[in-house]
Amino acid sequence: MATVAAGRCSPLFDRPDMSDLRIVLIGKNGSENRRVANTILGRAVFDSEAPYYLQQSSDRISGELEGRKITVFNPHLLQPNFPQGEIIDGVRDCVSLSAPGPHVFVLVLKYNNFTEDDRHQVKYVLNLFSYQAMKHTIVLTTEDVQHRSLFTSRNNSVHDLIKECGGGYLRFSTVSTGWRYEMFRRTEEILKKESIEFLICDNRPISQDDERERK
Repeated sequence: MATVAAGRCSPLFDRPDMSDLRIVLIGKNGSENRRVANTILGRAVFDSEAPYYLQQSSDRISGELEGRKITVFNPHLLQPNFPQGEIIDGVRDCVSLSAPGPHVFVLVLKYNNFTEDDRHQVKYVLNLFSYQAMKHTIVLTTEDVQHRSLFTSRNNSVHDLIKECGGGYLRFSTVSTGWRYEMFRRTEEILKKESIEFLICDNRPISQDDERERK
């Protein structure tokens, strides 16, 4: 579905332009995605209680936070029982809406409700955007538990996914928004490491590797 090209790549690139930040949320719980989006934007702009039938198209909402424009995209690509054709159309729609390209993907998940099948589905969807999308992904867990107790019962599927994501792991909170600024910092670090200003997604056919991830 998509491949990657460097967004104005430069060998001397060390300070990405973070003044107009484009964030794509990936997660199977629509209300959790919207709750995260509202916290990122600093105000309630997404309806976190919207019914399932209203969560089938890609949301795009922009806001300004401390002088920085932020656009959050919520394409609902991990909803249960989504047909492959709708997933592909959803990726195309999100690619178009996030042009010239997203800066980061934020994978929203619950640590204790994430399976190996979910991990393969996440990789399938991200690969439709770009083979490099995993490098531009931050895992954000949403359990309301203390950080020290989050991993007492190990979920190998989550740990394996975190290892593959370029932005590592953060824990969501509505009380303390320190994770939000850490997310901005890690996004900048990803872009500096990859020496690009954003990820460019171009149309490509679905490969056998994509199909294997989906299965």
